[in-house]
Amino acid sequence: MIISNYIQAATALFSNQKQTASVKNVKKAEEPKATEFVMSSEAKSFSQTLAQLRGGAADSTRADRVEALRQQIANGKYHVDSQTLAADMLAMRY
Repeated sequence: MIISNYIQAATALFSNQKQTASVKNVKKAEEPKATEFVMSSEAKSFSQTLAQLRGGAADSTRADRVEALRQQIANGKYHVDSQTLAADMLAMRY
């Protein structure tokens, strides 16, 4: 009978909508939020190495170098080779 075919079709349609709705409500695996910052293991390792370099002997070496340059400038003995400076600037640009 035609009416029973319509009822079966409507019932089938309704049951398909229920299944689709239940699939939509299934939570996906949590992904990092757009505002969340996650460091890779390589980045963490690099960060730790950099922190060790900044906190260790590198600071005293750098301080010694800065002080030596400061004294050279104060005494008028600090000289910059213009050829070397120009070559270094061009190398950084390209």
